[in-house]
Amino acid sequence: MSWGVSASGKPEEVKAELERQFAYPLADGSAGLADAGEKETVRRIAETIAQCLGTFDPEKTVMVSANGHMGFKNWDTKAGAYQSVGLSITPGL
Repeated sequence: MSWGVSASGKPEEVKAELERQFAYPLADGSAGLADAGEKETVRRIAETIAQCLGTFDPEKTVMVSANGHMGFKNWDTKAGAYQSVGLSITPGL
């Protein structure tokens, strides 16, 4: 199971675009991520990004990219779960 979002522009534009993109992995049912722990990770990443965007000058540009993957050592039994998450927030020029 994996997910990813990215956007660039002024902070409010980026925030709005990422909210739209985050709706997909956080959707209920088969449209979203199946694992509750992975969904919680995505929610927390979304909150962290929103908090960080609030610290940027509203007229500056920013680039945000976040992605994650959840896997299991044994897929059949779902034993040995792990997550890999990447997040990058950088000011534009």
